[in-house]
Amino acid sequence: MRGRGGLGVGLGFGLLSALLAACKPSAPAPVDAGVVAEAPVDAAAPAPLVDGKKLATNHCMSCHSEEMLAQQRLTHPQWAAVVKKMSGWGSTVEPHEVGALADWLAATYGPDAGPWTPRTIGADAAAAELAELPDGPFANGDVEHGRALFSACSSCHAPNARGAIGVNLVDRPVLRRAADVAEIVRKGRGKMLPVPGTSDRDVADLVAYLRTLG
Repeated sequence: MRGRGGLGVGLGFGLLSALLAACKPSAPAPVDAGVVAEAPVDAAAPAPLVDGKKLATNHCMSCHSEEMLAQQRLTHPQWAAVVKKMSGWGSTVEPHEVGALADWLAATYGPDAGPWTPRTIGADAAAAELAELPDGPFANGDVEHGRALFSACSSCHAPNARGAIGVNLVDRPVLRRAADVAEIVRKGRGKMLPVPGTSDRDVADLVAYLRTLG
C-alpha cells in the first residue's frame, strides 16, 4: 500500500551531453525551388472501442448487484439519465464512457428485454449468506495499525468510511466475514484495484478497525 521512491540520476557528463544532443530537432530538408511542399494530413485518430458490459461491471456492479440492474426496464433516455445521476453521486465513469454505458444498459435491460424473474432462495440460505464466519487467520487484529492502513483507502471510501467514490464500509455484513474482505482486497472489485501480497495480518488489522466504526 506504500509508494516507492523516485529513480536515481547518476548519468556521467559525457553521456548526458550525448543524450541532450540526440534530443535536438534535426534541420528540415531543403525544398527544391518551384516545388510546393504538401501540408501534413491531420487525420483524426479513431475513437477507442468501449466495452459496455465491462463498464457496467466496473462502474455499476461495484456498488449494485446485477439483479438490481436486471430488474429495470428503462428506455435509452432513462438509462442515460440514470448514468448521469450516478456520475453526480460519485460514480467513476468517465465522460467519454457515458454513451457506451447507456447504450449497453438500454440494449440489455430495456423495455424489450422481456420479463424479469427474481432469484429466490430459502430463509436458511439467506441467513447463511449473511451469517458471521470465524475469523481464522484474520483474528485479533490491531485497530491502530488498521486505522493507518485505511488511510490509503479513505480517498475513495471517505475518511469516516461512509463512502464517497467507493461504497460505505460501516456496518457492512461483509465485515463479519473476514475471509471475504481478504478476497476483495487481494483481487479487487469493479474499479477497486487489487492489492496483491496483502498479508493476513494486514487484513486482520483493517477488519478490526472497520468494525470499530459501527
